[in-house]
Amino acid sequence: MADGSARATSFISTQEHRRFTEFANAVRKHRYIGLCHGTAGVGKTLSARRYARWDGAVDLLMTWGARQASDLKIYADLARARAVFYTPTVGSTLRELRQDLPRLIDRVDICIDQHVRPKDQIVVSPRKHFVELLIVDEADRLSNTGLEYLRDLFDRQGIGLILIGMPGIEKRMERYAQLFSRVGFAHQYRPLQDQELTVNGGAKVGHSAA
Repeated sequence: MADGSARATSFISTQEHRRFTEFANAVRKHRYIGLCHGTAGVGKTLSARRYARWDGAVDLLMTWGARQASDLKIYADLARARAVFYTPTVGSTLRELRQDLPRLIDRVDICIDQHVRPKDQIVVSPRKHFVELLIVDEADRLSNTGLEYLRDLFDRQGIGLILIGMPGIEKRMERYAQLFSRVGFAHQYRPLQDQELTVNGGAKVGHSAA
């Protein structure tokens, strides 16, 4: 299962990250498909992972071992985000997507359920679905079949979907009428502004990750 790991780095909330958060909130609320595009290195991935609280949760979600007391904070973070972050592999196949995405969504649902369900409550009905947003990074890697699977997943799950890619991804999506007709928001992630590049008396801020 692809975890979309990223190098550890300090995070500074820039104007672009705040714009991305507004964009993601709108997609999540209205259950649309959103397209986010920007050049490499502007911070798209970093903002998306931050929004989904993914860096703190990824190890738990990938190993899926015995529970620990420290997991409670992760459950709470995932409950606030209600989001899944996913990076397809290069040459990702339909089989991978069908295995990875439902499993990730289900695991995040379980974690959120652990947070919101009253203690000692006996579960007598099927678990609720809590995930409201799926964020797919490096969407340029997806094949036509992969995009069609995501469109079908979007329709069946009733969740918001964000596709993150390089400039021009919106032009590619225009060729797929069924998917493009569901696009409600587009967001261009712009480079840092000059006033944001220098902080603390001249120290440079590196906004790493594409």
